[in-house]
Amino acid sequence: MNKILTSVKDYTQYSNSGILISPEKASKIITSAEGVVLLDVRTSADFKTGHIEGSYQIWRPDFSASKGEYEYNGMRSTREKLAETLGSYGITKDTYVVLISADSNLDAARLWWLMDIYGHEKITLVDGGIDGWKQAGLPVVTELSPEPKTVVYEFPRGESTSKLATIEDVKNGIKNKDVVILDTRSNSEHDGVVQFKGAFAKGRIPSENYIEWNKMVNKDKTFKSREEIESILTENGIPKDKTMIPYCQAGVRSAHTTFVLSELLGWENIKNYDGSWIEWSYNAVNGKVELEKPGLSESGNLSTLSPNKR
Repeated sequence: MNKILTSVKDYTQYSNSGILISPEKASKIITSAEGVVLLDVRTSADFKTGHIEGSYQIWRPDFSASKGEYEYNGMRSTREKLAETLGSYGITKDTYVVLISADSNLDAARLWWLMDIYGHEKITLVDGGIDGWKQAGLPVVTELSPEPKTVVYEFPRGESTSKLATIEDVKNGIKNKDVVILDTRSNSEHDGVVQFKGAFAKGRIPSENYIEWNKMVNKDKTFKSREEIESILTENGIPKDKTMIPYCQAGVRSAHTTFVLSELLGWENIKNYDGSWIEWSYNAVNGKVELEKPGLSESGNLSTLSPNKR
């Protein structure tokens, strides 16, 4: 594959300039640096079709709540489970973890968010995800890496809830003019047209704020520039100086938006709603919270979003 010629992207434009790296830089780090582990956050089937040499496959069940912990799916794992999972990949508190996934790094952002709130500090995402890697002309393989040596993992710092919103935070936020509840789902979900597996009703959390998560990325799956992202937020009336609570179906797309706002822009008080629409709709049908049931949008367009993009 011939390398696609593009202009060199300036990653220092972002608030946390080390949280996002180019595929080329990732390649150098992976092949030359010590204490680096590359986690590919895709299904086993997708991973086997082609992945970066030396990478390890990880998927949602590995860092989600275990069966029976909740009456619904999609919640984050406990801190103890994530520590065990990281240790199974040979990761220690000093390991530099490089994350990559498909769909503009949706699932990589979800894992980043969880590792961040639980206390791992050395994390970076590969801009463009696996698509960006391939577009850069970098190789993939189908052979699996040798099993890593399991270690006992301990987080280097304590848990922080600064980027986490609970259902109580959302309930209180609806009534608070200094809190923005931001729907990051597709138009058809936001407009109450479709209901994906796992949710208990159509509709949305009472709030008028909406920006679909993928507005923050380019067609080539890379993140847009800081200036472009800020312009999109301004055009949609999203203020910088308020507490922001993004949500989606199950906290994946909203984790991506949380990554953009907190790490790329450096905005404070960005809190991903872990339970998102699944938890909210469960409580709505049980009479514990309210929901809005908007009609079909004026465009009448339905989304082509896969149920996996939660």
